[in-house]
Amino acid sequence: MQRRTRRVAAFLAAMFTLSIAIPAIALATGALSIDGATASFPLVQLLVQKYEKLNKKVRIKLTQGGTQVGINDVAGGRVSIADVSRDPLKSDPAGLFFYPIAKYYLCVVTNPANKLANLSQVQTESIFTGKTTDWSKVAGATAGGPIDIISRNANAGTLSNFQTLLIGGKKVSGPKGAPVAEKPSEGLQRVAIEKDPNAIGFLSGYFAAQGVNSVGFGGVGCTHANAIAGQYAGVARFYEVTKGKAKGAVAAFISWIDVSRAAKSIVSTQWIPLK
Repeated sequence: MQRRTRRVAAFLAAMFTLSIAIPAIALATGALSIDGATASFPLVQLLVQKYEKLNKKVRIKLTQGGTQVGINDVAGGRVSIADVSRDPLKSDPAGLFFYPIAKYYLCVVTNPANKLANLSQVQTESIFTGKTTDWSKVAGATAGGPIDIISRNANAGTLSNFQTLLIGGKKVSGPKGAPVAEKPSEGLQRVAIEKDPNAIGFLSGYFAAQGVNSVGFGGVGCTHANAIAGQYAGVARFYEVTKGKAKGAVAAFISWIDVSRAAKSIVSTQWIPLK
């Protein structure tokens, strides 16, 4: 009996040692679900595709609906992870853990026919708070007539960051606080700006590089290189958010994004690594 006990103990010790030696990615199993920010969706989609190739035991369902949708879904236990494109707020549900995964930058953008090169902070605030309402009042603009602001709805983390980083904490609005056009996703916001010669809005760098004119801010071009160099003001963070501290397969995925060379290589293409 004692000999059998010793054999079982030795076997368990060997298995414990082996489990330590196996990378966490190989131990992660299960099905995960992610919902949230449309701005981070292209990045997270690439990360998910790479992770699933490396780890055949994990399947991840990825959807998008906006940062606040993701926050509500993860807090309600409907998804494993929320993609979030803004910093934590005091109004967020209790018990959420925010894990930063990358940085990104926000550009003011106009219709491609309006080759506006730069706006100061004062000009940007004046336009997006409804004080400047006609392109004839904006030096360097090649459009004419009323300014059409195309914004995001309240679910968007990019809206929160744009207001904080580029217009001094003011709210996006039309003249005398009038509402402006709002879109539920970055993709739809970009399309609307691309179709309207008088439009102006804001997009993350990934979407700003597609079919619209990126406007410099404070004399600094809104480019990937300037954002990486720390010269551009409109830089924010993407987060993976969990209800309670991340565990199991969820923790393995988030940890992989943080430490994996493959993940860092993906982030570096059009976004900004944290380190």
